[in-house]
Amino acid sequence: MDATGSARAILARSLLILFLVSLSGCAFLMPEPPEPVVQVEPEPEPEPEPELEPAPAPVVEPEPEPAPLPPPKPVLPKPVGPLVAVVLSNRTPAFVDVSDALVEYLDNHEIYDLSDRSLLPEAAFAEIASSGARAVVAIGLSAAHAAADYSTVPVVVSQVFNTSESRLLSPNLKAVRVLPPIEQQVEAWLKFDPSIRNVGALLGEGHNDLIAETDKALRKYGIKFHYAIAESDRETLYLFNRLVREIDGFILFPDNRILSRKVLTAMMSSASQNRVQVAVFNEPLLQLGATFSASAVDSDIAASITKALNKIIDGRTDDVPQVSDLSELRITTNPAAMQRLGLNLPESSNDDTVAVAE
Repeated sequence: MDATGSARAILARSLLILFLVSLSGCAFLMPEPPEPVVQVEPEPEPEPEPELEPAPAPVVEPEPEPAPLPPPKPVLPKPVGPLVAVVLSNRTPAFVDVSDALVEYLDNHEIYDLSDRSLLPEAAFAEIASSGARAVVAIGLSAAHAAADYSTVPVVVSQVFNTSESRLLSPNLKAVRVLPPIEQQVEAWLKFDPSIRNVGALLGEGHNDLIAETDKALRKYGIKFHYAIAESDRETLYLFNRLVREIDGFILFPDNRILSRKVLTAMMSSASQNRVQVAVFNEPLLQLGATFSASAVDSDIAASITKALNKIIDGRTDDVPQVSDLSELRITTNPAAMQRLGLNLPESSNDDTVAVAE
């Protein structure tokens, strides 16, 4: 090989070595590639457990209110064995109904009707005296007066309001009230109208006990009692027309001395015009426009008479009250009057009987 070729070969190798060294240096000077970043996938969160809706609270049905207790049954008296004379003033249904209820308790009885003109009162009581009757029941005012005059045996008077007349009450002449308990009437009234606050009444002379009883029953429920004493039916109407502007309720007592049909009609008309509620003592008066009646119950009257008779026949006349109380009343409403006055109509019926436990 000539020198030129040899030199070229050396030069080529030198260049190659130099090139390789350059490459090596470049590789040395280049930074090392960064470590690959490992992306750690987060563990997937567990799916939330479905929220369970709370079970609905059990529906607790309210306990039904207990049904109202029925009125207590009055204690029935024992039947009367000895003969009893029942004397009627006349055949008025109110008198006959009490007589019919009474004879259910009488094992032996005779009925005398003083409206039968063939039998004068004196003759009737002479017959009673000879019959051996141990007691007399006089029903109505005429019978009561006749018994006071002619009876030779103890008497029990029924269906007479003005028993305070001196000639009608004596140690041997007792009476049973015409009216049921006033407090029961007030309690029934408050069911119709809880807002009633002023109640009036008019009476004749001789009813101080009834006035006191009525005032006490009304005051117990925060009701003011307005009353006046009248001496005639004309005065009754005059006093009523003055009183009606001060009251929202009126109790009509059965005092025949100060009442008449004409005056009753005028009073009912005035009460209606002034929106005054009227409580009466028997159902027929509802036809005149009264709001409700609070009347005695025939069977209760008969039971009270029988209790008095049993004591009399047992020789305990002194143990019989001068006037025996009743324990039941029957409330009968006038729906038209109740609606006109905006009162609470009873849910069950317009006829309800209330009793007092003994």
